[in-house]
Amino acid sequence: MPYLQGFEAHLRSKDRSENTISCYLRDTIAFIAWYRDKTDYGLDKLIELDGVEYKKILQRSDQAILTINRKIASMNVFCRWMLKQGYIKEEIHVEAVRNKDVRQYRGLEDTDLWKLRNEIHRHGNRMHICMIELLIGTGIRVSELVGIRLKDIDMSERKGLLRILGKGNAQRTLPINKDVRKALTRYLENRLKSESEYLFIGQRGAFERNAVNLILNKYGDRVNVKVTPHMLRHTLGYRLVKTTPLTTIQQILGHDHVSTTNIYTLTTEKDMEMALANIEW
Repeated sequence: MPYLQGFEAHLRSKDRSENTISCYLRDTIAFIAWYRDKTDYGLDKLIELDGVEYKKILQRSDQAILTINRKIASMNVFCRWMLKQGYIKEEIHVEAVRNKDVRQYRGLEDTDLWKLRNEIHRHGNRMHICMIELLIGTGIRVSELVGIRLKDIDMSERKGLLRILGKGNAQRTLPINKDVRKALTRYLENRLKSESEYLFIGQRGAFERNAVNLILNKYGDRVNVKVTPHMLRHTLGYRLVKTTPLTTIQQILGHDHVSTTNIYTLTTEKDMEMALANIEW
C-alpha cells in the first residue's frame, strides 16, 4: 500500500518509538480495511462522516474506551497526513470518546502485589526477581525495561542510578532503591555469559516485551492475580501520588505532560471507605 509506506516514512521522520509506529500502522491498517470493505471508493474520497461512522462501529464493540480512543487518534494522525500530502481535500478529525464512568484504579491492590512478589521471590529465579523489583521500584515501561543496557546501570554500595531511554528517545535518570540494587546485584552475579549489551538476555538473546508479559502471567496465574507491566506502573504511580508532588512523579514515569500524571489522583472506593472510617466526632 503506497499510502501506508508514505505514512510510515512520515512517522519515522518524527522520531517515534518502534512501539508507537507499530500501533499507528496497525490501527491505520484496520481502519483502511474497514473503509474498503464498506465502499468501492478509494482513500482519496475519504470524508469526515467516514471517520464518525468508524467511531460508532468501535463504540459498539466490546473494546475498552482507552483502546477505542487510541484507534481514533491513529486515524486522525493518518488523515492529517493525507490532507497535508494533498491526497484528500478536506480536514478529517473525529473527537475522542468521553468516558462518563468514574475512573477506575488500574493497578494492583496491596495484597495482590504482595502475593505476586512473594511468589516470584520464593521461586528464586534471579532474573525474574530483578524484573519485578525494577518494574515496581521505578515504574518504567516494559519497552524501557527490555531496553536497559549494562552501561545504563551505575551502582555503588549505597546508591545507584539507572539511565532510561523513553518515548520519543527522551532520556531520564532514575535513582534506584535498595530492593532494586539488591535484585540487580544478585542477578548480575549469575547472568548468562553473553556479548549482548542488554541487561536481560535469554538463550536466544535480548528479551522482548512479550517475554516479560509471559513471565508475569505465569506467576500471576499461580496466585490468581491478573497482572501486566503497565498495571505495575499504575500501582507505583498511585502509591507515589499520596506523598509525592505530581511534577516529581511526572519525571519518574517519563510523562511528557503533568496532565498525564494526573490520572493517579483518582479516588478509589477503598480510599473513601478509609476516610469515613477514620472520622471521629
